[in-house]
Amino acid sequence: MPAAAGGDVPAADGVTSQRSRSRSPGVGKMPLKKGRVIQFFHAVEASDKKALLVRPKSWKSGCPQLLQSHGWLEGTLQEPFDPANFDPSTQSTWPLVVPRADIVFESRSGRPGPSTEPRRVQWIREPSPRPPLLSLVLVRWAGKYSAWMDEQEANDGDWGKYGSPPSDEYMTALVRMGVLDHPSLATADGGRHDVEIFALFVKGSMDMWSLCPSASWVAGALKGKKKAGFWMLWPAEWEDTGDPDFACYVERTSMFAAMRACEASGISSGFPHPADQFELITSKSWMATLSTHPWARLPACVLVNKEKVLNDVAAAAQDALSGMEHIRRLNPLPVQPGDPPAPSEINKDGIKKGVVKMGWSWENRFVSAFVGVNQLQARLKDMMTQSGCTASYCIVQEWVDFDFEMRQYFLPPSSCTPGARLEPVRIECNAWGERSKESTVGQSHASFSKLSEEACLHRWAEDKEAWESAKTQATEVGQFLIAWLLSANARPVPMIRLDFMVKRIGQGKARVIFGEYCEMGACCLGWKEGPPTIWKAAVDAVLR
Repeated sequence: MPAAAGGDVPAADGVTSQRSRSRSPGVGKMPLKKGRVIQFFHAVEASDKKALLVRPKSWKSGCPQLLQSHGWLEGTLQEPFDPANFDPSTQSTWPLVVPRADIVFESRSGRPGPSTEPRRVQWIREPSPRPPLLSLVLVRWAGKYSAWMDEQEANDGDWGKYGSPPSDEYMTALVRMGVLDHPSLATADGGRHDVEIFALFVKGSMDMWSLCPSASWVAGALKGKKKAGFWMLWPAEWEDTGDPDFACYVERTSMFAAMRACEASGISSGFPHPADQFELITSKSWMATLSTHPWARLPACVLVNKEKVLNDVAAAAQDALSGMEHIRRLNPLPVQPGDPPAPSEINKDGIKKGVVKMGWSWENRFVSAFVGVNQLQARLKDMMTQSGCTASYCIVQEWVDFDFEMRQYFLPPSSCTPGARLEPVRIECNAWGERSKESTVGQSHASFSKLSEEACLHRWAEDKEAWESAKTQATEVGQFLIAWLLSANARPVPMIRLDFMVKRIGQGKARVIFGEYCEMGACCLGWKEGPPTIWKAAVDAVLR
């Protein structure tokens, strides 16, 4: 069977073998005889579609498929094992074990596998009834798989070497680097892997709805002292389509209902966020709610109801423009004498230009610009009449002039002194180009390029004072934005990405306007160590 990933390799009884600790002498254990009852660590990769996983006992009919990919199982040695001969790089030196006969193995496709077939395993220990510290459930896609989830052409806007969160590639790396190598999941006796990991496979919204009454059974199948769900899917406002291009998108009401049912049963949501917080962030409704607050530094924004668009789109468009104008006058963005208009030149004498967006949209889709009331009417109608779209509103924002986008990554501590300033652990920038001219609403994409600090300064005529001002302003606004998330869940977010639109408006001066909250798991651009850092923060949070 596949090896568990990384770290020291215990031989028998949770004691590290002579070879695994840099082959230090005098650390070995006595040889074990054939037939010895032991526990072995079962581990299969998320990316192995043919792998055999363990089906929990007392399977509940009607629940989505729940299979265990990692954890300690009972078995017997099929041949003698001498820890002194163990070499983690040579599978033939690993213990040969036979699983206990009542353990049921099957593939993610439901194909049963032999339970008593001998297998080489990397980790064994003395049988122990002690429950693992953590039970982790990866709620993941089981429908038609799409190549875009893993096999993206390398470009400035891709997901990097780990892929996107719903992909097999991403989850394989998450388990290896974020869970199995996590220092808190070492056992008290010096061994490793104080964790069991399950995969809960869903094919769409019906599986999510069926999970709601089954959540307590799922929680009962988990033996860990801590129980957490990692939701490796994207909520969306679309009916199930079966189209691979919509793989991993799940109708949002079903997904959040399932998340809340699991949370109520004792399975915390560790990734990306608890249901209430995750729903708030991805709804984008906060764009309107917070646009009245000066500390948020947001463009004026309103929500436009679907019923109004369908029955009187002209009135809906006029209401949107009037509403944004009213918000902007009540909450003007700061402008110093001699500064250009805020936030755009075209709207200096009244709001004419803006963007129409959808909540729960991903991959920079369903964003359309407009100029004038007639074009706004067309955009509203296009957005709200798409086949299969279940959205009840769309978002209309005033236009913002900016030179590039600044993304700040925050990893707030679990507890800090009230009022303490949080600093971003990483800052990245990117530039957006013109959107493509696709005829289908939501299918257009904007060109995208990463910018180094040197490239940003070059664009700003080497104005380091303006650059430092932009960073300072964004971080300051971030203090309020992160604190505001506590209104949805009092537990601090383990990680959040805040995107700002920045523009140089004079020598030593920059304007910073907030763009978007981005959840844990959002693209990390050029931050290669970003995903592993974020995974550790997620596990830290669920273990608190």
